[in-house]
Amino acid sequence: MTEPSLPSWWARFSLVGALFAGVLLALAPLAYRLGLAGVQGAVLMLPAMASVLAFLAFLFGLFGLVLWLRGGRPADRVHVLVGSALSLAVLLQMGGQFALAQSVPAIHDISTDVANPPEFEAIAPLRADAPNSMAYDAETLAPLMAQHYPDVTPLILQADPAAVFARAEALVAELGWTLVASDPATGRIEAYDTTALYGFIDDVVIRIAPEGARGARVDVRSLSRVGQSDLGANAARIRAFLSALAPNRGA
Repeated sequence: MTEPSLPSWWARFSLVGALFAGVLLALAPLAYRLGLAGVQGAVLMLPAMASVLAFLAFLFGLFGLVLWLRGGRPADRVHVLVGSALSLAVLLQMGGQFALAQSVPAIHDISTDVANPPEFEAIAPLRADAPNSMAYDAETLAPLMAQHYPDVTPLILQADPAAVFARAEALVAELGWTLVASDPATGRIEAYDTTALYGFIDDVVIRIAPEGARGARVDVRSLSRVGQSDLGANAARIRAFLSALAPNRGA
């Protein structure tokens, strides 16, 4: 009996399903940027659909691989190999995102000062339609900050506050943030950062105040406009800013 010259239906499903899963995953941020999907749809629904489709494609691909390795259906080889590899890549990507989500608290408002967080003023009008409130819930956030982000604390520098302010303002530009307001008299800088993939906007306020006779204290707050969990992005942003402002902080 001659071997089938065409790939089996399960081999075709493995390849096509993996391709569609990859497309769904890639379309999620694009759909959000174009306004075709909200946060829930772009961050949860489309990736979830991609994950289910990738899982099924991987199972069928694995089944086809077993048959091929046992000496049958050589026409399935390319389909099941490519389908299995692509679907596994999607599953690993989503698995990494799930693991990250489980490793950080589901919060989106991070401040180095949980007792008296810097307040947004100039940015407030820009957040008029933002789902997330600017009100800081210290009762909820303070214990989570202490547990998950104990290193996100105020930066104390033995330097002139005016010089620190100038460096902080320059650093905002270097990091690619959009400057909204800068007031040397009050030591306040407000800006926002746009995430690369989805284009989410996170607002940042920096407060620089005198500390002692010759020092300066820097507090930073980073708050997402949308989304319940920031996957650790706001804390990472604050760490990066403070590390750049004082490279020897952790030394």
